[in-house]
Amino acid sequence: MDNSRKIIKFNASTGFTVVLEFGNNEEMNKYQNKIKEAGLECETIPSFNINFDQADLFMDMRSPECKAQFDIDDWI
Repeated sequence: MDNSRKIIKFNASTGFTVVLEFGNNEEMNKYQNKIKEAGLECETIPSFNINFDQADLFMDMRSPECKAQFDIDDWI
């Protein structure tokens, strides 16, 4: 079982730094491709700590509530 964190970080069109964490690579890749297709830089990062790392928005996309509230099209 793969227990590594699947996290991407990108600078949204709004100028905000957004970090998203996913439960699997397939979903992460789907969002990452959409971000890159919009012409934005997107990177995979190995870890993120909400208390110490910098981000304007962190969304845990493993949570159904977060997933329902986050619309990637609003950020790209």
